[in-house]
Amino acid sequence: MKYLAMIAALMFASSAFAVDCVDCHEAINVEEHAEMDATLETCNDCHGFTDHHELDADLHTPDLTITECADCHGVD
Repeated sequence: MKYLAMIAALMFASSAFAVDCVDCHEAINVEEHAEMDATLETCNDCHGFTDHHELDADLHTPDLTITECADCHGVD
């Protein structure tokens, strides 16, 4: 059973890291957005992010910072 859980965790982690924003979008200036204290909610307010992207609400809370986004999704 623990191996099944480990495999599921690895598959989830690899799927999250597989989504690279710059595959479809221009690179984001993470430093500039971090200075503005940008969060996922900010992305949605300014760019209509959730109009075009379906997010897992358990992982992607509105207070998620741009730096945390970049850690998983290669936006820089």
